[in-house]
Amino acid sequence: MRALTAWFTLLILSLLMLPAAAGAAAPAIKLYMNGVALKPEVAPRIVNESTIVPIRVIAESLGSKVAWNEKARKVTLTKDGTTIELVIDKKAASVNGKAFALEAAPVIVDGSTMLPVRFVSEQFGVDVKWDNESRSVYLKKPEAPAQEVAAGGQAPGEKPAAGTQDVPAGQTSSGTPVKAGDTPQGGETAQPESGKAAEPPKTVENPKTGTEGAADPLAPGKGQSAVPPTGGVLTGEKNVTPEEAQSTGEQEASGQIATVQSITMNGDVLSIQSDNGTLLKPGVFRLANPERLIIDLPGAVLGDKLTANLNGLKEGKLPLTGGTVTGIRYSLFSKEDSIVRIVLDLSQRSDLSLAAGAKPGELTGKIVPGKTRFRVVIDAGHGGKDSGAISIQKRKEKDYVLQQARKIADLLKTDSRLEVIMTRSDDTFIELGGRADLANAAQADLFVSIHANTAGKESIRGTETYYYTEQSREFAGLIHKYLLEATGFPDRKVKQERFYVIRNTVMPSVLLEVGFLSNTTDEAQLYQDEFQNRVAASIVAAIKKQLNLD
Repeated sequence: MRALTAWFTLLILSLLMLPAAAGAAAPAIKLYMNGVALKPEVAPRIVNESTIVPIRVIAESLGSKVAWNEKARKVTLTKDGTTIELVIDKKAASVNGKAFALEAAPVIVDGSTMLPVRFVSEQFGVDVKWDNESRSVYLKKPEAPAQEVAAGGQAPGEKPAAGTQDVPAGQTSSGTPVKAGDTPQGGETAQPESGKAAEPPKTVENPKTGTEGAADPLAPGKGQSAVPPTGGVLTGEKNVTPEEAQSTGEQEASGQIATVQSITMNGDVLSIQSDNGTLLKPGVFRLANPERLIIDLPGAVLGDKLTANLNGLKEGKLPLTGGTVTGIRYSLFSKEDSIVRIVLDLSQRSDLSLAAGAKPGELTGKIVPGKTRFRVVIDAGHGGKDSGAISIQKRKEKDYVLQQARKIADLLKTDSRLEVIMTRSDDTFIELGGRADLANAAQADLFVSIHANTAGKESIRGTETYYYTEQSREFAGLIHKYLLEATGFPDRKVKQERFYVIRNTVMPSVLLEVGFLSNTTDEAQLYQDEFQNRVAASIVAAIKKQLNLD
């Protein structure tokens, strides 16, 4: 009898433990767009066998425009003539006025609006696949056929690309964020890379379009990437590449978490006090117009006192007067990766020298005068055995970009505040790694790679600018504006891509596709002296503007 009672008791206990064990065993849902991992602040989840994800992931990865009606609690997404309307907590939606039933209603989780990813994606023509073994959602946008781009950067009948809309994805028409936080952080591919990437493939399909000009780096959910911090992570005296920085941040985030207890400014000395200073591995980068220094602390969270001072946008402010630092702003930039971001608003260009403080757990930073002499690397793409693209008239890209790079370098050399380094000054083949290594070893302030484009359709033409790291986005928008005015070519926008030379340089870096060698009109101008001089002058003007030397 005792044995039977014991057996029955064990059976009951086992049954009670099953739900908890099953829940603990379920791994987080992963989300990929065209092979690139998306990392929203609020993790995707399954409701009624339907995966729901933050609205910003859908909006920015699919290139849709978002509007929010607070009174009606309604979300409206529009893209290429398709309008989807969904209401929070209601299992109904409309697409261009036609009613549809939903398996899962949109909800708000931790302040983030969550939408059913399959329904929304498929309405916009995106293929959705679920891999149960890895608990991953794979989204794939169809490859768009090449189109002729009209003046202003739009194909005939095409709407402006994502990032160039009057209303950014994830914001209302008044500019109010639907939610400050749901930032997809692309950049890590689902498949590891093998070896080094080749020179940029021409007319890249579906790149992530970047916004032009400066963006507020503090609030998450504005198209910003929390990691890599870029711009030189202070690990002793060594600057590291963005991908090494990302690895450092992820490693810290996976271990112990430091709590930032206070942020103070005494004269020109910044003090960041935490409960464990050895865990703080700061990444620092600079943004201009206006001047700011950004400090990212991966593997950290805000303490109770700092959290209590956050405003409705989840950011805290420490106003200052009378010094170089005019204000300090801070936030928990990424909950998922535990990243605290601190922004120093400056009255003038300055640098920050970080070191361990005298107190346990303290990190200090001294504001020092900004540089008065700057180093710029000009990279003429291809060269030697690598001809690059071949034009309609059988001319080689490597020849055009060398001519153009020399003109840029000659103009830069006329300013004594600038030191110019060329990755190649003749018809020499330089490995991609060698180009990035040269810029990093020289501790350059800016890196500009010159290229010309090609496409399978002769009618395609225009100017486009590429960047990869967050610190490069503002520079890319600036130089694209100047370059576009000089070429007079159609605007093919600022785009984000993982090209080797702009991904593996630790300073703000851009890759310029000046025009199309496969287009008769563009090619005819690319090889003209007057055109090259005009382009060179525009690039130099943008460089000086970026460095506040204009």
